[in-house]
Amino acid sequence: MGNRAAAARVFVEQRRSAVQPRPSVERYLDQHSSSSRALQDQKILPRKRVVHISEAAALPHSLTTFTDFFKGKKSGLLFVLALLLVFISIVPLSVALKSYLWEKGRQLTGEGDVLYDQFMFDEFSQLSRLSGSERGVTDYTVPILKLRPYTVKKGDSLSSIAQRYKISLDTIISANHLSQAYFIQIGTVLQIPNMSGIFYSVKKGDSLSSITTRYNVDMNKLLDVNDLSSSMIYVGQRLFIPNGRLSDWERAEALGTLFKYPVKGRLTSRMGFRIDPFTAKRAYHAGIDLSNRIGTPVHASQSGKVTFVGYKGNYGKTVVIKHQQGYVTLYGHLDKVLVKRGQIVRQGERIGTLGNTGRSTGPHLHFEIHQYHKLIDPLKILSK
Repeated sequence: MGNRAAAARVFVEQRRSAVQPRPSVERYLDQHSSSSRALQDQKILPRKRVVHISEAAALPHSLTTFTDFFKGKKSGLLFVLALLLVFISIVPLSVALKSYLWEKGRQLTGEGDVLYDQFMFDEFSQLSRLSGSERGVTDYTVPILKLRPYTVKKGDSLSSIAQRYKISLDTIISANHLSQAYFIQIGTVLQIPNMSGIFYSVKKGDSLSSITTRYNVDMNKLLDVNDLSSSMIYVGQRLFIPNGRLSDWERAEALGTLFKYPVKGRLTSRMGFRIDPFTAKRAYHAGIDLSNRIGTPVHASQSGKVTFVGYKGNYGKTVVIKHQQGYVTLYGHLDKVLVKRGQIVRQGERIGTLGNTGRSTGPHLHFEIHQYHKLIDPLKILSK
């Protein structure tokens, strides 16, 4: 009995030592602790993006990501801009350097062409002459303005004097401030320039540039003729404009052709006091009357702007034209009016026909001239 019990215990101990099963809880803890230790020993690395072959083929060979591609374009743009800035900086420096070297190495020589060849004046022209003896230096002339006195003789006229000295009529008028050039007395001393042109008095706001533009003259010629060393001018300074011309108004005023007769006809009434044909009393007549047949053409006495067209009381059908220098002309008793208000008309242009409208004793044109609201006797300034 005792032997059998002992043998049984031996058998159980052998079984235990052979199997040695571990509890499931202990096994879990043991595995968990070992995994934790393994994770602590490892380094956590960032997850890499896997690029498929098809995606990689779509990108440039040297770029693998969108960010790299964008950075590449930006760098290229900055590089181009840098090259452009370098080019912009180098080109002016190169030009300046070449200009300096050329200026330093060049030799001064005379002009090879004749200056101001159009100023080779005939006969009495007196010019200052510059010459050079070395080869390559050509003689050239600079015009010098000279005035020569001339005494008017019997049989002279402005036209004949101008033709004799080969200058323009405007030149003589301008040089002598003639206001009545059509009437020159024998013995009058005139100043005759040696070249065609006009004198001009500098006004406020003028400059040499504006003067040369207005008269279409070269700046250098203007400087040389007037012996000016700079472009500085002052108000009231008298300049000679080579080949300059007077305006139509200035010329007409000097020649006495400022206003022309507006119609062909017989003078039936002058300006001034007269016996009124309707009242038989003494009354002032503000203009002149020119009689002719109804329908005779009436012309503008001077160029200007039409300021009134219509029926004007005793004047009947009337046209009023405004001119330069404060002048105004009135044409009354017209039969027909051929212009409109605001229209610009030239001297001699047809504006209507002679009539008998308004307070009139028969077909005639009533004509008046005003200057700055003052009556002017037409017979004193009219020319045919």
